[in-house]
Amino acid sequence: MSKIVVSVIGAGGKMGTRTSNNLAKKPEEFELLLVEATDAGIKSIKERGFEPVPVEEALAKADVVVFAVPDTLIGKLSAVYVPQLKPGTGFIILDPAAAVARELTLREDCTFGVAHPCHPSYFLDQDTFEARQDRFGGMGGKQDIVMSKIQGDDDRFAQCVEVAKQMYAPVEHAYVMSSEQIAFLEPTLVELLGATCLYAMAETVEEAVKRGIPKEAAVSFLTGHIYNLSANFLGYIPGNPPVSDACKVAIGLGNRLVMRENWKDIWKDEVLDKVIATMLHPENPQI
Repeated sequence: MSKIVVSVIGAGGKMGTRTSNNLAKKPEEFELLLVEATDAGIKSIKERGFEPVPVEEALAKADVVVFAVPDTLIGKLSAVYVPQLKPGTGFIILDPAAAVARELTLREDCTFGVAHPCHPSYFLDQDTFEARQDRFGGMGGKQDIVMSKIQGDDDRFAQCVEVAKQMYAPVEHAYVMSSEQIAFLEPTLVELLGATCLYAMAETVEEAVKRGIPKEAAVSFLTGHIYNLSANFLGYIPGNPPVSDACKVAIGLGNRLVMRENWKDIWKDEVLDKVIATMLHPENPQI
C-alpha cells in the first residue's frame, strides 16, 4: 500500500503544529510535506526535526492538503493555492466558516472537505493520567471529530477522513455532516451560546470572590454542578432523574434575568450567515 502524501500549509502555526506532529507519528502511512511562510513558523518546523519545503512542491505532490491557516485568510490564500493543485487532490480546511460564506476557492476536479475537532469530552473515559490532562485534544486525549464533504470524489474524501483521524488522534468517532451543520455547531452551539455562558460563569466566580467566598470553593462548586447538571440534562444519568422543583424555578428565573427571550434566534440561517460574515470580517460587522 503506497503512502498518502499529505502537505500541511501553515505547519508552523498552532493547529499546523498539532496536526503535523500527529501525522508524523505514522511515517509508514503518510509522507509529510510541511510548508510555512513566516520566519517563526519555519524555525518551529526545524526545531521539531523537519525540513520545510516550498509551497509549489508541496502542492504539486500532495494527495491531500491540510490548509492550517487562519480562518480570515482562507479566502485570500485559497485563491492563490487551489489553482496550483494537481487534479484529484483532496483539500481539507479546519473550520467551515469560509466554505459556508463561499469564500473558499473550489475546483471541479478536486475534493474539498472540512475537519474539525470536538475536543475531549468529560463524558469520555480516558486511559491515562496524561490523556486526562489533554483538554484540547490531539495530545493523547481521546476525542470525536466532525467532517463534511464540500464537493468531490467519495473515495478521495474517505482518504481525507483517514488523514483527519490521524491528525486529531486518538479519534473515537468521525461524524460526517454538511458544512452548514458544522457551522451550527461552531459558532452557534459552542461559541455564541456555550462559550458566552461559560465566560459569564467565570466572571460570576469573580463576583463570588468579591463577596468573600474562596475562589477554590466557588470553582469546585460551579464545576461540580456543571458536570452533574449537564449529565442530567443530556441524559447521561440512568433513569433521567428530574432536578429539584426549586432548581426548575431558578432556571425559569434565569431565563428571564440572564437569557434574552429570543435567544434561540441564533439557530436561524440568516443569523448564522451574519455571524460568520462578522467573524471573518470583523471590520465590517453584519450583526
